[in-house]
Formats: sequence, structure tokens, C-alpha cells
Amino acid sequence: MFSNMSKFYAFLMILQVYTQVAHSFLYWHHGWDENYNSSIPLSSPEECARDCQDDEPPKNCYYSFHIEFYTTVGPACDSKEFQSQCIYADGLEKTLIPINRQLPGPKIEVCVNDRIIVDVNNAAPGLEITLHWHGIFQNGFQYYDGVPYVTQCPIPSSTTFRYDFVVENSGTHFYHSHMSTHMLDGQYGALIVKDPPSKDPHRDEYDDELIIFLSDWTHELSMERYPGWYRHDVGQTAKNILINGLGNWTDPDTQQTTNGSLTVFTVQKGKRYRLRIINSFSTVCLAELSFENHTCGVIAQDGANVKMKTVSKLISAAGERVDCILNANQSASAYWIQVRGLGECRDKRVQQLAILRYENGPVRPPSPPPSYDNNAAGIVYNPLNSTNCNTNDTTTSVCVNQVQSVKRDTELLKVEPDERHVLPFWFYNYTQYGDRTLFSANTYKTFFDATDYSQLISTFNEIAYENSASPLLSQTSSYQTVCKKNQLSNCVQPCTCAQVISVKLGNVVELVIYDAVPLTDLHHPFHLHGYEFNVFSVGQFNDNRNISRDDINEVIQIHTERLRRGEYKNPPGKDTVKIPMGGYAIIRFKADNPGWWLLHCHFSWHHITGMELVIRVGDDYDMPPVPRDFPKCNNWKPALHTLNDFYGFRYPKPY
Repeated sequence: MFSNMSKFYAFLMILQVYTQVAHSFLYWHHGWDENYNSSIPLSSPEECARDCQDDEPPKNCYYSFHIEFYTTVGPACDSKEFQSQCIYADGLEKTLIPINRQLPGPKIEVCVNDRIIVDVNNAAPGLEITLHWHGIFQNGFQYYDGVPYVTQCPIPSSTTFRYDFVVENSGTHFYHSHMSTHMLDGQYGALIVKDPPSKDPHRDEYDDELIIFLSDWTHELSMERYPGWYRHDVGQTAKNILINGLGNWTDPDTQQTTNGSLTVFTVQKGKRYRLRIINSFSTVCLAELSFENHTCGVIAQDGANVKMKTVSKLISAAGERVDCILNANQSASAYWIQVRGLGECRDKRVQQLAILRYENGPVRPPSPPPSYDNNAAGIVYNPLNSTNCNTNDTTTSVCVNQVQSVKRDTELLKVEPDERHVLPFWFYNYTQYGDRTLFSANTYKTFFDATDYSQLISTFNEIAYENSASPLLSQTSSYQTVCKKNQLSNCVQPCTCAQVISVKLGNVVELVIYDAVPLTDLHHPFHLHGYEFNVFSVGQFNDNRNISRDDINEVIQIHTERLRRGEYKNPPGKDTVKIPMGGYAIIRFKADNPGWWLLHCHFSWHHITGMELVIRVGDDYDMPPVPRDFPKCNNWKPALHTLNDFYGFRYPKPY
């Protein structure tokens, strides 16, 4: 006879199996079908880039991505027949790793609830690849988020991996490499998800759309800069900026200009244009965008709709997107579009130009090209100075938390969150604390060379993230590398491990992210995968000092009092937030999307050297089932007798 306790445990086992089956059915019913028939109707990229209609059936949008080593200004540029495969960039020859020999890569434009199927063929010898679909929640499709060793194994060369997911959140998004620093080498492209007319709150405010894709640019492969040159041209400062993959470049030493092609955006007088602005930077420079004689009304940030705020210039950091409406109401001429690099790029005066041309107007603006110092005056969106962000003052600048969401989520407005996580970030400086810890025998610590010739490793919540050997989401063997909770560590600074914060499914989660040890002109953009969060507070300490936990406790107290007084009005949504130099941001989200989601600084050299962590939402049984035959990877350290067993005798043979 079974004891009552045995019956109880048997009941728990049956309940767990039932729950797993129920969740599997839920995700299958949700559209996640791993065994779909290859004969399902597929739509081409052109068919999917349509005007979305209410109540139309979703499409299965198929894309084929080919990734290889390639060169700018290569032989295809010498033939009119092959111009479609010519990548000119800024006119200087260099190696890159593009997608389908395009820069940016192929545009993905679909309607909300469409299914995206992308076959990624890695034809770059010796190179691993993953692609992240930046801004897509992947609820039910967690295995296709594209984070190496968190949601999938990297795609080896000479193999193909199929991404297959349904997009349920609209907005201006993009895709990019999430492997090492390869994003800087051209692995990125626009991903636009449109709403049907009844779901677009701004549909009556614009007549047409344009994409402005901003990318930083170096004149060598990005891996040349990791960990970085040390004897000359130290650091990773971008040499140039490209607008939709084009621009020119002037050598600062010779003053010779490549005279590359500038991107031209053609508009019709009297029409209103929704500009979808995407910042795909990898380095620590920020981008400041302005339009000669034109303003732009911000209506969305990172895909989240907001009430319109008109500004004269827009600042964005890596991973951020802004939608704004430009009214073509000036005389039918041509006007300069200027993008200035800020931060490290300010010293080298890095900028790029494009042209806003009215139909039947001149090909080139009649005014002289603006110099770096000749930039537009007026109201700034997403300013560097964030001291006024928690006020109602928007006369000179509009912070990302000062715009209002078009929707209201009262649950996020409760005074106390269900969980609060306070997350400082800073750099451990090997040079400052003694380089013997970096170059001592039998130690191989991660680092990168900064512009001041110091060697740094990045930390987040006092830990430098270290990848596991297998994906945390799909292979439980990787759990052994996860930082141990409530257990003393024997590591010395900097401590490295795969840091995971576990969050209860359904909780309201508050994150307080702050720049504990600020560096001059360095503003860090933090991106959360799998979610749109709401930005409540953005602030900055004026004296450029190190920020203590007591300082942050005071910030939290003020934030709590504002909640109690009901001062927050429709906090806006975002998925990437710029933390001001020596400042902080307070964000909240409802943890309703189970998964292992990366939270990281979007500057490539920072997140690959440790400025990231994983937020685990829910338990194993909350996750969708692992796709059949999903690729696996792990360490392989067999017992030493394995070879003897294989050959059937002692190996090598004794003599």
C-alpha cells in the first residue's frame, strides 16, 4: 500500500506532467508549431511589405539570409550589371560581413501577427553567427531571440539555422548580430512591424513613411579593435557614420574626401512623413539628428506609441529607435540632414550628411553643407543633460520619460512593486588596481583597451557576466555555470559568472539602473530583451562623483513619494533606455513573458566584456517546449580512459 505521503508525491508528479502538456498545447495553439509542413504557403518579402488591413489573414513571410566575408568598393562596383551587389559605404575599401551583399541588410516589413521565417546561411569560414530581432517580444518563441548561450547555440560556419516566429508587437524594430562585435561589420537591417489602420493611433497624422537607418563605421574589421590596439589609434572610436549605408569621408590628416554618395530622401510638398529612425551603433558614440528648416513630432520610441512632442533635433544611442512626423511644408527645394556623433565622436568631429529633397526641387541643397559646429538650435529630444527630466519643463529639451504613453497601465502605477532590483554598473580598471592581476601566470582575464590606454572589464550588479557553455534556456547542463545565490564566492574582483536574476511570473518588477563610477561623456544604453518597460524616472547627479547606494536609496524614496502623490501620468514605453553619465533610470514592467531574457548595455565592447545579466521569468514548466532537434553545444571533457575503450587496448601502445 502506498503511504499518504507517497500518494501526495505521485499526485504532484502527475500534476507536473499535466501542466507541461497543457503548456505545450497552449504554445502550439498559439501558433508555435515545430512540425509545420514545408508546403505551407510562403509569401515573398515584397508580398509581405504591404499596406496592412483590418481582419486580413496573417502571412508566412520567408527570407533567406546569406552571410559571408565581403569588401566595400569591390569588383561588383566596376560593372553596371552587378551594381546591386556593390557596397560602397563611405567610399573606402574595407572588409565587412554583410547579409546578402547589402548594407544595411534586407529590409523586413510585415504586419502584426505575421509569421517571419528566416533561413540564415553562414558562409563565413571560421565565424559563428546569431541574429537578434531587437524589439520583438518573442512570447511563445523564446528559442529564436538570438542570444548565444542564452537562447541558442551560435550558428557554425557552413550551416543553416532557421528562425521561425510570429510577431505580435508592432513598431520600428531592427535585427542585428548578437555575436561578439560583428554588428559593426554590417550584420543589421530594419524590421518594421505595422498595425492595421484601426490599431494605429497615429494613422491620420501621416501620409507616407521613410526609414532612416544610422550606423557607425570603422575602416577595419571590428575584431581588429577587440580587445583593441594599444600602440596607436587606441580605443574603439568610430571613424564615420553612415545613413542608410551611405556617406562620404574626409581623411583628417590629408583632408582628402572620398566623395561617396549621400542618401537622398525624396518627399512631396504638403505631405506628412512618418520617419522611422533606427540607431544601430556599436561603439560608445551617440547620434544627434537634425533636419534643415524642419522640425519633427515624436510619436513613438522603441516601437511604443506616445502623444506627439515636436522637437528640432533627436539624440539616440545604440539600440534606440524613434518615430517622428516631418511635415514637408517648406519651399520645394533641397535641405541638409545632419547626423553628428556625440561622446567620443565629438573630439574627432565625426558627422555625416544626407539630403531631404522635394520633388522637382534641386538635386543638392543651395545652402553650404553644415560643419560639425553648425548644428540646429531648438528643442532636443533625449538630451545628454538629464537634470530636468523629472520636471514638467520641456522648453529646451524633452526626455524619454517626459512624453506620455497613449495607453495607461494602472497596475504599474502602484506605490510598491512586487520586486525591486537595484543594479549598479561600472568598469574594473586593471591598470588602476594593478595589471599584475591581468597578466599573472595562468590567468586569462577578459579585457578591452580604452582610449586612455587602460585595460577594463565591464561589470553589472558587481559581476562581469561570463557565458555558459550551452544555452540556459534549452540545456539544463548549463546551470552549473550560473552564479550561486546566497553563497559566498571565493572569486576576487572582478567576479565573473553567468549572472541570473529570477523573477516571479506575473510580478510587477522595478529596475533601478545607475552609473556607479561615471566616465566623462559616457552615456550607456541598456536594452531588455522580451519586454517593453515603462520609464518612470531619469536623473543625473551634477558633480560627476561616484554614486553610492545611499544616493540611490534617496532617489528611490523620492520616486516612491511621487507614486504616492500620483505624479506619474502614463509613463512611456521603451525597450532601450540611455542612462545619463553619472545618472540613473527607474523602469518597470509586468513579468508576463516567461523566458531567459538578457539585460545589457548595447555598446558592443561593454556587453561582451561583462556588462549584462539574464532575467529569468517563470519556471521551467512555464517555457514552451524545446523545438525538435534543436542544436546543442557544450563542453566535451571525456574521461581519460575513453580512448582506450574506443580502440579496445591501451593507447598509445607500450613499448
